[in-house]
Formats: sequence, structure tokens, C-alpha cells
Amino acid sequence: MAKTRTPPGSTTARQPGDDAPKPARPRWIWTAIRITALVAAAATAYIARDSPRVLGFNSSVQELSKQAPSQNVGFMAQVLQKSKGQNICKPEGYVMDTYSDFDGIEALNRRVAVPLRKLIKTKFFRTLRVELYKPCQFWRSEGSCFQRDCIVQPLDDDQIPPAWRKQTVDQTNFGPFLGSFPRQRPEFSDKDFAIVNDETYGEGVWLDLVENPERFTGYAGAGANAIWMSIYEHNCFGVPPYIQDTAGGWGSQLVNVDGKSMPFVQPPRKKRDLTPFLESLAEEESGLTLPADVPKEYRIFYRAVSGLHASTSTHICADYFNATSNKWEPNLNCFIARIGAFPDRLQNIYFNFVLLTRALQKMEPYLAAYDYSTNAKKEDLAVARLMPKLLKAVKGAGLVFDDSELFLAANGRALKAEFKDNFRNISRIMDCTGCEKCRLWGKTQTLGIGTALKALFSYPDRAFRGRFTSLDFKRNEIVALITTYFQFSRSIEDIGVFRAMYQNLVTDWRASNAAPTIT
Repeated sequence: MAKTRTPPGSTTARQPGDDAPKPARPRWIWTAIRITALVAAAATAYIARDSPRVLGFNSSVQELSKQAPSQNVGFMAQVLQKSKGQNICKPEGYVMDTYSDFDGIEALNRRVAVPLRKLIKTKFFRTLRVELYKPCQFWRSEGSCFQRDCIVQPLDDDQIPPAWRKQTVDQTNFGPFLGSFPRQRPEFSDKDFAIVNDETYGEGVWLDLVENPERFTGYAGAGANAIWMSIYEHNCFGVPPYIQDTAGGWGSQLVNVDGKSMPFVQPPRKKRDLTPFLESLAEEESGLTLPADVPKEYRIFYRAVSGLHASTSTHICADYFNATSNKWEPNLNCFIARIGAFPDRLQNIYFNFVLLTRALQKMEPYLAAYDYSTNAKKEDLAVARLMPKLLKAVKGAGLVFDDSELFLAANGRALKAEFKDNFRNISRIMDCTGCEKCRLWGKTQTLGIGTALKALFSYPDRAFRGRFTSLDFKRNEIVALITTYFQFSRSIEDIGVFRAMYQNLVTDWRASNAAPTIT
């Protein structure tokens, strides 16, 4: 029972016997109390010696260790602690809103990773034309990042197949007085979920995606954080999560939005401390993460955006520049800080992989018949060999996601239109990124997910059979789809790398703290 506190200055009724003298305690009792207190203090100091010393989280970690971990944090801890033969997500084995479990996804990724990694290095898939310098429509840009790693390296015209360089212009008749007058082709059609920017129209830069990889660039500050803040707050149907200043954008997290130093947190070296440590990082206890009763269509949208955010952060941490060693290498502390604080995003990496897998399954006949020729015989033969392997692995995965379950309600058509508008808006927000390389990958992967959504929700299954006459997919959509699938495949592989790094950290700690052997 809680004690009743008496407000300062108040008086209480005196009870009989209040003035009666208290019997004196024997001296040995006080001595015993002092000894007990000293022993307890010594034990506390000994235990605290190995507790995680991270940004002042010690007390919160000790309190949280007494509580059952939340589902998201529990999942994150299991990912880092997973060992061979152990289910990655006990007791909840399935990715929410799908028919896939986490172990099955990792197994599928092992089958598709090799052909994907080779495919994206071929001329057809590594070459993309992007409208990289469109002005930001939403706020005044703070300027561009001119650090070396922010800048993209465009291709020369002679490196592009002549058929791709051919420019065409829409000719639309405006009436007998104006005659025929050229105008720019629309950015998207009614079936598009993203801004497509067809390679044969408008202004654009030809780029080599392999030579301009998604990695840590040093781009940080208010502009970097504004990108994801704007996406979550204004385009996710009113279900935004809590966003930390240091977790948004493509920044390094070494510099906060106020310009102050913000070092990465350090993960604990004891496995038993990992879950309470992640709880101390997580913001989900505030109740501002995605509610459970949100309509499924809203959840799908949010999870697609969240998964893209998490995948981007994973790539940054997996390919991070170590100024001390002067090398690009995985940074476990970066991964813990960026994903550990938002463990639901980690699950959404797997969700996006499933979403893209289902899109490839549906498009399989169309992709198998697609013309991937570049007039480079060796490159074309490689695509002809690798694409069937990829599609076979994807097709063999079975039912991973049922897109027919969505947009069935009475307001389904209006909801789908809003879904498209919001996702196209995210395409436009990517134009506000001050880092060229970040803008390239933001636009490319947004187009890739948008192409998957277009295949799933703009066309019936029968459209991908027969002569494909009703389909309208541009070359850059196909490139973005396969490239984005590879990016999520790479993220799942990177999670395995970070898992191994954490296991090594724990093993090294145990070895360094093992009792000496007496010989």
C-alpha cells in the first residue's frame, strides 16, 4: 500500500500514544545495520563495474532489466544474439502483414543474393538517368553538401548506348490557332506510385550506380533530418513515430542538428545486458510508434517508408568511413544507435524485402521476356543467364504476401488514390536532399518501391500474362526495381555481419574476463 504524504504546512490529528516514549533499540542491532549497508554498497559497486556505461543509461538499464522487453526491442536483441539453429524471432516468427517468417526470408536472400549482386554490375542495371537537380518544392534548401563523398560522378555520353541517348518530345495539338506545340511529358501516369521521370524526356544525368554507392557521406544537420521528419509527419496518414534528431536523414550522427558533438553509443559486452540496453535507447515506450489498430493499407505504407529508412541507415553503418584507420568498414556502434533506437524499423527491412519479392513474382513472365540488350555481347549474355536464376528463386518462395487483400473496402479506390499521392510526394521530397549521392539513392529506391507498388496494385495478375499490351513500365523503373531489391538484400546480409560483430564483441569480453587458469 502506498504511503500517504502530508502536504507541507498541514496538520493531522494526534493519535493516542503519540507522545509515549519509544523503547531503546539494543546497540548490536545498529551495528548489524551498518555492516549490512557496507556489504550492500560493496556488492553494488562490484556489479556496477560491468554495467553498460552509455550516455548515462546505467540507472535506466538496471530498472528496465526487471521488466519484460517490448516486442520490437526483443526482436532487435534476438537478431543480434541469434546463433545457428535458433529461430530469429521467437515466439512471433512471421513478419507482420505477410506470410513470411524471418528465417525463411534470410534463407531466400541467400538464394537471390548471388545473382542479384552480379546483375547489378551489368551495364543494363548499373546505368541510370536521374533528374538529380530538380528544385525542392517544399522549403528553401540550405544548400548542397560539397564534401567529396556527397558528389556523384556522371557518365560521359559515349558510355551510354545510342538507343538510350535518343531524346523524344511529346507533340500535343492545342487547336487550329496554336498548331502543334511541344510540351514536357507528365512526371507520372495514373497508374504510377512514384515520380517516374522517363529517361527519354526532360533533364537528367546519366550515372553509374556501382561507381556511386550508397554509403556514409558525412551529410548531416537540420537539412538531413528534415527529409525524414517531413516524410513521416506529413505523408504517413497521421501515424508518425517519434523521430530523434540524431537518427534522421543520411547524416553521420556524430554531429547533432545543433552542431554539437554526439558520439555513438557503445553496446554492452554482456548478453544479459543487451535487451535492457536497447530498451533504454528505444523511444517506443512513449506510445508514439505505429498503433496496432491502424488500417492495413496505412500500415503497409508506413512499413514501406520505415523499411527504406532503416535500410538506408544500415548501408551507412555497413559502409562507414573510419577516420582512424582510413578505411571503409562496418560500424557496429552506428548500427546500434540508428536501428537500436527504432527496432521496429529493423523488422520493416524484412517487410520491404517481402513486398519486393511479391512484386517480382507477379512480374515474372514480363521480366523474363523483357529486352535487356545493351549491344555489349558479354554483358547481355550475363543478364540472360542471371535473370532466370533470380526469377526461379523468387518464384520458388511461394506465397509471401497477398496483395489482393488490400483496398477492398467501400473507400478502397479513394484510399488507393491517396496512397499514390502520398508516395509521389515522397519522391518529390527526395529532391530536397542537399547531398547528391543521397538524393540519387533516395530517388532510385523510392522509384523502386513505387514500381513494386504499381505492379501489385495498378495491374491485375492477368496483365502479366500473354502479350503485356496493357503494361507501361519504363526502363528506369525496371532498373530501380532490381536495384532496390538488391539494396534490401544487402541490408539483410549486413544485419548478419553486425550480428557476427556483436557475437565477437561478447566472445572477446568473456575471454578477457575469464578467470586465470592455475597450472
